[in-house]
Amino acid sequence: MKNRKLYAAALAATLAVSMMGTTVMAADVTGDTTINYTPGTAGPIDPVNPGDEETSENNWMVVYPKTVVLTDSNLRNTSGALFENGATLSFTVKQKQAGSDGSDTIKAANIPTGIDVTATAATTAWSATDITMDAVNSGQGTATMQLAGFDNSTTALNQGETLGNLTDAAATKSGKAELTDSTKTVDGNSYSTTIKFTFAPGK
Repeated sequence: MKNRKLYAAALAATLAVSMMGTTVMAADVTGDTTINYTPGTAGPIDPVNPGDEETSENNWMVVYPKTVVLTDSNLRNTSGALFENGATLSFTVKQKQAGSDGSDTIKAANIPTGIDVTATAATTAWSATDITMDAVNSGQGTATMQLAGFDNSTTALNQGETLGNLTDAAATKSGKAELTDSTKTVDGNSYSTTIKFTFAPGK
């Protein structure tokens, strides 16, 4: 039986909101909003023998978002529709070394059971499906968010649950991160948590 190797990567979900805007009276008013996205990769570090790129089970990696910025627009709406306003978390599995065809498109032989993507831990409290986002720089207040799995799921995940499985037929899939409670935030503060995703051959 082959060992089931796990590859972990961290995603930092940062909420930066101002709950009570400052009123400005002027003829022209401008405001800058910065949106950051930084992709990362995780996968086996074992070497791939030249010529085995299309069949080696070491020849895969997952491209995942390292940073996701949540804003007020990602707050769950008052009707309670789950993840309707969620920010997209996209994951793609591909070959880390292109094969003889010159393409890094993943092959079934590389991931015969697919790749499971699991939310395994957070730097702050995870209570059932609620993930606490603490104030940065020792600020005051907290916020709460939830994660949903692939295929437009509207079910909030518990810690350790799988978002879903990436395959050669469905190499890119997306989950959601949604802000669920901002009532305990303090104006001017930012809130964040780090979630660790684990990538492993499917069970």
